[in-house]
Amino acid sequence: MKSHGAHDHLSVAFLSTYPPTQCGIATFTRDLSRAIVGADPDISRTIVAMDKPNESLVYPDYTERRIRRGVKMDYIRAAESVSYSDVGVVSVQHEYGIFGGADGALVLDFLAHLDKPSIATLHTVLREPSKGQREVVVKMSDRCAKLVVMSHLACDLLDRHYKVPRERVQVIPHGIPDLPFDDPEEHKRLFGMSGRRMALTFGLLSPGKGIETVITALPRVVERYPDLRYFVVGATHPEIRARSGEEYRNALERLAQDLGVSDHIVFRNKFVDLPELCQYLQAADVYITPYLNEAQITSGTLAYAMGSGAAVLSTPYWHAQELLADGRGRLFHFKDDEALARQMIDLFDHPDELNAMRRKAYDYSRAMTWSAVGSAYADLLRRASTEEVAAISPPVIGRSASIPELRLDHVRRLTDDTGMFQFAKYTLPDRTHGYCVDDNARALLVALLAFRITGNTEALRLAGIYLSYMHHSQCADGAFHNFMSYNRVHVQEEDFSDDCIGRSLWALGACWQISPDQGARRLAREMLERTAPLALKCGPRGIALSIMGLDAFIEGGEAPGWAHEMTQTLGRQLLDRYQSERADDWRWFESELTYDNAMLSLALMRAAKRLNDEHMMDAARESLDFIEELCFREGFLQLIGNEGWHQRDSTPATHDEQPIDAAAMVLAFRYAFICTHDRHYLERMRESFSWFLGANRLGLSLYDFATAGCRDGLTRESVNENQGAESTLSFLLALLAVIDLAGESLPDQAQTAAAIG
Repeated sequence: MKSHGAHDHLSVAFLSTYPPTQCGIATFTRDLSRAIVGADPDISRTIVAMDKPNESLVYPDYTERRIRRGVKMDYIRAAESVSYSDVGVVSVQHEYGIFGGADGALVLDFLAHLDKPSIATLHTVLREPSKGQREVVVKMSDRCAKLVVMSHLACDLLDRHYKVPRERVQVIPHGIPDLPFDDPEEHKRLFGMSGRRMALTFGLLSPGKGIETVITALPRVVERYPDLRYFVVGATHPEIRARSGEEYRNALERLAQDLGVSDHIVFRNKFVDLPELCQYLQAADVYITPYLNEAQITSGTLAYAMGSGAAVLSTPYWHAQELLADGRGRLFHFKDDEALARQMIDLFDHPDELNAMRRKAYDYSRAMTWSAVGSAYADLLRRASTEEVAAISPPVIGRSASIPELRLDHVRRLTDDTGMFQFAKYTLPDRTHGYCVDDNARALLVALLAFRITGNTEALRLAGIYLSYMHHSQCADGAFHNFMSYNRVHVQEEDFSDDCIGRSLWALGACWQISPDQGARRLAREMLERTAPLALKCGPRGIALSIMGLDAFIEGGEAPGWAHEMTQTLGRQLLDRYQSERADDWRWFESELTYDNAMLSLALMRAAKRLNDEHMMDAARESLDFIEELCFREGFLQLIGNEGWHQRDSTPATHDEQPIDAAAMVLAFRYAFICTHDRHYLERMRESFSWFLGANRLGLSLYDFATAGCRDGLTRESVNENQGAESTLSFLLALLAVIDLAGESLPDQAQTAAAIG
């Protein structure tokens, strides 16, 4: 090996969460980057930090830049920034949940625009990945010089289930601090535990940790060893705390009280730093990882415990099976508190066996110290820095510099505590016309999709307002009072509104599929079940929108049989309409083309996919091809104008083109690409979206980059400067659809986003 002095300087960029973010990946990346620099002083580090929306964290001064999780352009700009810097190689710390897009696919956008070598450390490798999850890893393998995993089992899984060649994978264990093998008694006094037995679990607290198994085992253990104290050290996971506060911790405390072991448990609700953590580890006689999920390929807490010299008891998740083999620890089955109690008592009954197990684990862990791990990574990074940058297919969106950032500024401007206003006077809400269910359903759909893609909690708050408005407007028979004046009085309408029924079902189905708020999901389901029968009375557009809602409802799981049957019935009705109107020169569902046209083709495609009906799919594609021929006559999208529409055997109207129609084209071409993998549809999706940005008859942008609103349409000679709800929400729905389609290698990812279409 060369001496450090023989090395050239190498700058390494780490793409990851990073402290002060509180998560295991962030802590790992900090410790790993320090270890690498410690192992090779000629290496320097910089951080590309993954941020959550609305975070304002203060990062170290060696942070290169931040990426907001769901903002596609942030990945591209960060990759370009790294590419034009002195960085020699990039280390990607991969966990599906820290990156945006379906299955975290936006990491591929970073790699696609990165002109530097890279390696990727996989913190999760699944035995049964979804197609999207598998393809993300495969694409990373194609692009990166090496994939790093922390166990031999993970290497086997990549070979068997991802078809990633073994030569592209390197096993480097999870790093641990280099602690001496001390007698725990030397450290117990720090916690008032001198002369007592001490058990420990640490880490961010969440229901999957299985702490209740240990608490349930304690009564039998403390009956024999009443001096035992069980320390549960770690703050509640920030995402769990944001959703349900301290509900899990409080439940554990109640369980301990009910079992009479409260005095034997110490909860330390704090995020401990490394020196304090090491003190806890060295004081513990027994360390317990009672996790509930077998498919855990890496556990830093387990590695740390072995390196501290604690005797480890664990459930048999994958990493534990590998690390604790050959007498380095003991396993008990998931949720088996009786087996855990027996194991603890047996170890305390036989202190020689306990100490022998501690020594075996400690000796095995010497290859896992941060100094050893840092040296292995430093060597790998130096070798990777000399690799040619592998090719990777660009993301499907393409021309990404023209894709605006997802912003909800104008949505917030048009929303009060009642709901979303229908219209705007220029950029300001027009209170004269009040609210309608139609637009609040659109707003609910957009807010939910924005939350799903970005994790933006403000979007979730807005979704609650729109759902509440819809609930207030729903009648006992499932219909809706569509309009409400500004003074909150429902306006009586005489006509049955297809759009109101269909859009409501679409939004409610999306709420059932997407919302993390269980109360909102239950309410949405109840409302959907009341409204769904009315879809059978709708015309083609109401049917199409209802199909979208039912498909999202089914995709959300636990849908009853009637939802599948109604999807089939509505799909057949739409197909019958198409066949009755179709002629060689008129391949459409009606005798005229009006508004939101491509939604009919999209819904028929969605039903065909759900029903596996090739005949239905052929009709859907034929109708979409027909409207494409009509609307791309001049080399760009020219929509059917609402100043006359397009009657059979007549010339299409060209004036008053509407954003709702452009959005429908984006969604329809997107789904056609997903179903067929035909890149022609992909190009049409791009061109349809570009209509909003000036690729239209007048060459004028309807999207307002200053307000994040969308103008209401193209008139004969200009744009309509009002930025109302329908136009703004149509633009955002199109933008979300484009953003969600993160990589061409993920054609099935839309199954996780059926709400978009």
